[in-house]
Amino acid sequence: MARKVLPAVLGCIFLFYFCLFFLAGPSPVYASGNAANAKKAILEVFEYLHRAHISQPKADQLLKGAVRGMIDTLNDPYTEYLSEDELEKLAENLGGVYGGIGVYLEARPDYPRVQEVFSGSPAMKAGLQVGDKIIKVDGTDIKGWSLPAAVEKIKGPAGTEVVLVIDRGGKEISIKLKRAHLDIPTIESKVVGKNTGYIAVKTFGVNTPGLFREHLDTLMSQHIGGLVIDLRDNPGGYMDAALEMVEIFLDPEAPIVITRYYDGSVNTHLAGKEVKRVKVPVVALINSQSASSSEIMVGALRDNGIATLVGERSFGKGTAQSLIRLDTGGALKLTTAEYTTPKGTKVHNQGLKPDYEVHIRSLQLPFALGILESGPKEIVFTSGKKEVAVDGNRITATSAPLINERGVYLPLRFTLEALGYVVAWEQDSAGISARKRDVKIFMPVEGYPFLNGREIKAGGSVIIEDGISYISLELIEQLGHAVKQHDDRIVIKG
Repeated sequence: MARKVLPAVLGCIFLFYFCLFFLAGPSPVYASGNAANAKKAILEVFEYLHRAHISQPKADQLLKGAVRGMIDTLNDPYTEYLSEDELEKLAENLGGVYGGIGVYLEARPDYPRVQEVFSGSPAMKAGLQVGDKIIKVDGTDIKGWSLPAAVEKIKGPAGTEVVLVIDRGGKEISIKLKRAHLDIPTIESKVVGKNTGYIAVKTFGVNTPGLFREHLDTLMSQHIGGLVIDLRDNPGGYMDAALEMVEIFLDPEAPIVITRYYDGSVNTHLAGKEVKRVKVPVVALINSQSASSSEIMVGALRDNGIATLVGERSFGKGTAQSLIRLDTGGALKLTTAEYTTPKGTKVHNQGLKPDYEVHIRSLQLPFALGILESGPKEIVFTSGKKEVAVDGNRITATSAPLINERGVYLPLRFTLEALGYVVAWEQDSAGISARKRDVKIFMPVEGYPFLNGREIKAGGSVIIEDGISYISLELIEQLGHAVKQHDDRIVIKG
């Protein structure tokens, strides 16, 4: 039995080496540091796979796999191969014209939340509301998805249908919508507060600079006393659009951005000779989704002493991509440069830290108005309710006031940020700090707080319930704020 098996095994081995020699030839080419040899190796492997693999792969399949494989070795999420369809979608996103349902979404750790519903859109007609969480799209649970991935899943050709399952106050609701052709403005503006201009930039598209000028001129004609530029959730777009827009604020030849290119060359982009249009104080709002061109704009505005930044640390995309059309179809979006702010602050993978960190989104605009507009703040809490009036604006707090035998307690971060304090957790000291101009208070998890370095026992310590930190009304008074209680209302001024 063994004698019969051995010739068969030897025959299989001989056949294997014969096929290997026949297919590969006697002189295989190996990739090396030489670019010509690398190209030859890729072409040789392509030929063998296309001609001899048992699955008979198509050339297009191998091409895309080879291109994406090379890109994957770079570990750069911003360099990518785009098919013709993907290229068309990119143009639609930057132009603000696409088939969708008509909402702006806000990134959250679990599910995206509806931030805005556009008038007359399929979303508005179907009854979607601000605050709704989208948990399923056409039956697919999107928990943990990135915001771009979720948006891409919801979008689609005009006239097609999409079924969303939303979470509204803990109740799941299924809604069917018909996508429509949407022309979404990349710029929105209005006058807010006492006399402050507000202009929101959703993305940096081809037409955004022209629209920005129009809206800005309209605001300036109303003799505004300050300007808020809202770049929250703006993922970027065309770099040239950001450069053109920021020039409006700068003196001639002021530095905008320093760019270091793939070939080692360095360029400092300077503002043109146009007379700047804006001569009022500026605050820019940013958050963790403000990226790329948004970071170029706010970095230039801050480094040139034009704007104060409020919100959260930005995303940290400090590289620029070139879009190269390929002769074989599609395009290559290729990282060709890295940039820093005019003062050399690195952006990539770090982001820009705001001058004032305000983590509660609904309080970021009121905080900005507090910087631009004079006058005391007024905050009105109502017992048993989360809704709070901040300078007349209705805002939902993290929790209602807490009333017990020790006194009245308010949600700490919300209350202090609403009063204009910058609140932070001090890891080394195991406590919460809050500062506003020359006032600084440190509140340890255990023990009494310190006001400007002096221990104060009046007002007691911070209490924590259900994961929320609370500050006593008495301690608010110790900070110098006027406090009044009338029936179920708690009014704080200062």
